[in-house]
Amino acid sequence: MSRFVKIAAVALVGAFLVSSVSAGGIFSAFGGSYRGTGRVSDVNGKSEPLTCRSTNAPAPDGIAMNLSLICASDSFRVDFHADLYTDGQNLHGAWSETTRSVNGNVSGTITPSVIEATTSAPGFSAKIVIQVEKNGRLEITLSADGTRINHVQVTMKK
Repeated sequence: MSRFVKIAAVALVGAFLVSSVSAGGIFSAFGGSYRGTGRVSDVNGKSEPLTCRSTNAPAPDGIAMNLSLICASDSFRVDFHADLYTDGQNLHGAWSETTRSVNGNVSGTITPSVIEATTSAPGFSAKIVIQVEKNGRLEITLSADGTRINHVQVTMKK
């Protein structure tokens, strides 16, 4: 096989892989319905187990995703929703938490397997990391300021 043919074959495979990722969009790895468990901690160090479910729906155009995360413990419940948009690297959007009637903005970055974002509202901010693992797990970490609950760690599977 000539060197030119090898280079052309590598270029063709590379183009196919890039178009496959682009066709589903950068949100494609995050899509689906997940269930799992985790822990919630408050500012006093009290911690308790959580049960969570998440439904993430990437838009067909690949540049937007609707995210829903509902978690509950014996004394805590969160019902978080976000509409996220990206240019392929930067992330922005809006979020709401219905049990507390709070909403605000989201900004951050996205790669094919990690979302790192900050949510903000008057008197509140939180750092959120959502990571898709190769085995299909979805890891979510939230660290908050301005609220009694300051840390949430969740692991979910499809």
